Amino acid sequence: MNSNIIDETTENMSTPSNDPTQLATRETEGQWGRDIEKRDDTSQEQPTTENQADPKGNNGRTIRGIRWTLICFAIYATCMLYGLDTTIAADIQGPIVESLGHIDQLAWVGAGFPLGSVCVILLLGKLYNMFNTKWNFILTVILFEVGSAICGASPTMNAMIVGRVIAGTGGSGIYLGSLHYVGLMTGEKERGFYMSLIGAFWGLGCVLGPIIGGAFAESSATWRWAFYINLVIGALTAPAFLLYLPPFHPMPGVNIKERLATLDFTGLILHIGTWVCFLLAFTMAGGMWPWNDGRTIAILVVFGVFLIAYVLQQYFAIFTTPKQRLFPGHLLRDRTQVLLYFVTASGTTAVFVSVYYIPIYFQFVASDGPIMAAVRLLPFVSIAIAANISAGSFLHLIKVYMAVYLIAGIFLLAGGGPLMVYLDPGSTPGLIYGLTIIVAVGSGLSMTLSYTIASLTLKPEDIGAGINLQNVSQIGGQVIALAIASQIYQSTGIRNLSAALAGQGYSDSEIAGAVAGAQSALFSELSGELRERALVAITDAMQLVFVLIPIAGGIMIFSALGMKREKLFTSSRMA
Repeated sequence: MNSNIIDETTENMSTPSNDPTQLATRETEGQWGRDIEKRDDTSQEQPTTENQADPKGNNGRTIRGIRWTLICFAIYATCMLYGLDTTIAADIQGPIVESLGHIDQLAWVGAGFPLGSVCVILLLGKLYNMFNTKWNFILTVILFEVGSAICGASPTMNAMIVGRVIAGTGGSGIYLGSLHYVGLMTGEKERGFYMSLIGAFWGLGCVLGPIIGGAFAESSATWRWAFYINLVIGALTAPAFLLYLPPFHPMPGVNIKERLATLDFTGLILHIGTWVCFLLAFTMAGGMWPWNDGRTIAILVVFGVFLIAYVLQQYFAIFTTPKQRLFPGHLLRDRTQVLLYFVTASGTTAVFVSVYYIPIYFQFVASDGPIMAAVRLLPFVSIAIAANISAGSFLHLIKVYMAVYLIAGIFLLAGGGPLMVYLDPGSTPGLIYGLTIIVAVGSGLSMTLSYTIASLTLKPEDIGAGINLQNVSQIGGQVIALAIASQIYQSTGIRNLSAALAGQGYSDSEIAGAVAGAQSALFSELSGELRERALVAITDAMQLVFVLIPIAGGIMIFSALGMKREKLFTSSRMA
């Protein structure tokens, strides 16, 4: 995060920050303020809190010393856990499938976590504005830990999927709760620094995820401790949450029934149903069920029904009101916000296709174990995080956000196009590193910048809705990318490998297991020309997966060309 922008923000809150977490929190605080102002009531109905900074940032922080240190440790440790679980499955998919079976459900190992997040993130945003912030936060941490425990102890793939979804549900609450708390407990001049640490620790978790997962997978502890480790860290932070985290009551004068009456339950059910049916359709079809199977057709029809019903319910505000409806649909009339949705999803696609499939490539081609495969991912992840942190400064420098996305899209095309061609057994590691670094620059520049731009281009009363729209784009983009990538990889990989090993006496289950990871029994038996043919079959499937990156780059360029050529951070805008 750029210190110059932080300084400008802390000196004048009308000057936007480049940090999306700060913007999200500042908007939330502003929304609380607007809600309070609309009541013609006494001070007893105002939000109450214990020992914190003024939410507007007018007073200094009152929590200091060891209590502040413990609170920061607990909050940032859980943010790191959220980042850790975002990527930890990338390097242990093979060992999980070898242990639990069901290669046809491989997509759920990665996509189940963001599915849980995207299903509830809009709901949790509303709950944080209704109920005691402390207990909201603690309950989501508990959800995350319960999900992690289920994953670690899972005897079947179905149990693993349930655990990943539950952990993702809690993870989104951890993220939102961290934003709320840091904004509420810090003073104006220090807020930018503490906000930037949320992104820093999340990024640290993302970097460490594949490495920690790979280390456990190769140790006697096995991959299960990649999830159990969350329980250890959770136990260390629990005393700080319970004893030192201050409560905040945003609606003390309103009973629970009145608060719940404002929720759009119909929209929530349709929102969850749409996302779950989408993932079911794209993970079951082509693997467990043929595309022309009646069950595949049925789930696709159900997905379509949920989607149409959700769109109509939100558009006409059925069983809710325009102000209380779950999805910020009114922003779909805003060209800028719609295009920001597309570019954010495109950047997310490039990130997670790379993070999940580069390690698999090196496990096959270089015979790497999980740890070394994760280490080979470090150039991509490190550059992506660096580009993401620098994106705000770059925007502040050139001011035209359309140009940032145009440049990012060009990087995705320039790196992703050759990557899908050279991702074969004969390519050198250096070539793959170089191409993934190019992709990392484009994806890093575009992945979260939309939060800043949305807050600068919307009316104050719409900033919260804009942030929610980008949340759905970012997390939902991850679900969509991993579901489609897994569908391509599984169906094409199994078909290619079956053809390459035809007549060798391998069963369908052995072929499917080999596609899941190079450590399978089948691959350990292959040698010579037969092994080379098998590697070509697998890498050909991966090349099709990586087609998603140049497609994302093309969508980003097309969207950028449709954006306004307006400048941000100008004196006329700040006036």
